[in-house]
Amino acid sequence: MRKPIKRVLKGMDRSAATALAVLSAAFFGGGLLGCVLAAGMDSGGDSLADYLRQFLSLAGEQAPPLAGVVWDSVRWPLLVFSLGFTTLGLLGIPLAFAVRGFLLSFSIASFVRSFGERGEILAALLFGVSGILATPVLFVLGVQGLTASRCLASRVLGDGRWIRPYDRGYFFRCGLCAAVLCVCIFLEYALIPALVRQAAQTIQLSA
Repeated sequence: MRKPIKRVLKGMDRSAATALAVLSAAFFGGGLLGCVLAAGMDSGGDSLADYLRQFLSLAGEQAPPLAGVVWDSVRWPLLVFSLGFTTLGLLGIPLAFAVRGFLLSFSIASFVRSFGERGEILAALLFGVSGILATPVLFVLGVQGLTASRCLASRVLGDGRWIRPYDRGYFFRCGLCAAVLCVCIFLEYALIPALVRQAAQTIQLSA
């Protein structure tokens, strides 16, 4: 048991704490902006509620395509993973976290604003179940990717001793994240649509 844990933590030093702080601030900053924007949508509130009802209606009538579920589950982790191999990750990864936090919080806040307590249940089903797994994956990839980008930038600028960021621990953590994303894809494809369908039929979404 200790050996796999050591492999996960290998290469994660103090710089990882700094990266975690930066990404947490970007993610929650974007999330706060999303909540504020959703709460302030007065003129478009009715059209947003109508859109959400149409979305739930379609979700209840047909199963989502597998390719779409896979893409929705892996696009953000894949973006962060790719940026971790370039110096662009220094700016790109925090920006991706800010945008992801904004979109996630805006979606959840929109459901709650439109449907009240019923929206909380639907938002939990749509975003909460897989998000419990997908969000930690994004942070693991983001922290090590941002740390790696910083090492690359230091190498380019000739600042300090070169430290190889892409060791076995790095790719071992990537493998664990890929396995967790497979679980997320299974949940999103096989379980979540049925739960949303049942909830949409049980909860009467009044106009």
